Amino acid sequence: MREYELTVVYDLAVAEAGGGDAPVQHLTTAVEARGGRVLRVDHWGRRRMAYPINRALDADYLVSRVEIEPAGVDPLEAALRIDERVYRHLIVRADELPPPPVPREPRRQPVEAAAPEAAADRPAAPVSAAEPAPAVPVEAAEAALGPATAEPAAAEPATTEPATTEPAEPRTAADTPAETGA
Repeated sequence: MREYELTVVYDLAVAEAGGGDAPVQHLTTAVEARGGRVLRVDHWGRRRMAYPINRALDADYLVSRVEIEPAGVDPLEAALRIDERVYRHLIVRADELPPPPVPREPRRQPVEAAAPEAAADRPAAPVSAAEPAPAVPVEAAEAALGPATAEPAAAEPATTEPATTEPAEPRTAADTPAETGA
C-alpha cells in the first residue's frame, strides 16, 4: 500500500443534508470501498472558491492522507469524477510531495545606534504645529556644512537642443490625429 494525499472539494449540500461530518464520512466510505484506509483528515470547512463552479461560490474542502493500493487509485478517481457532489478532487503520491516548510522565526527589530536607544528611554517632548522650529545660527550651519561660496558656480550656456544625440523619429499619419475638414 502507498500513501497518497487526497484533496476533495464538495458541494455544500453534502454538509447541509448530512451534518458537518458528512463529507468526511463520504470520503471515508469511498476510500474504504476500494481497499484503502484514511490515515488523517484535515477538514477545512466552507471556503470561497477561486471561480464559480455550477453557479456555486463556496464549497466544503477536505485534505486527507489515505493509504491505498496503486491499483485502487483509478477506481477511486473514477468514483469521485462521477459523483455530482464532488466539484474537484486531486490525488497525489505522498512521497512526491515537498517536505513541509520549516517554521520561521519571528522578525526582530533592527538594531539601531546607541544614541537613538538613549533617546528612546526618555519621554519625547510633544510637538505642536503652531511652534516654529528653533533657528540655527549661520555660524553653526557653516561649521557643520562647510563655508558657503560667495560666487556661484559658472553656469553653462543654455541650449535649446535636446540632451540626447539620437535623431528624432519622423512622425507618421498614424501618430497624428486625423484632421477633419469643415
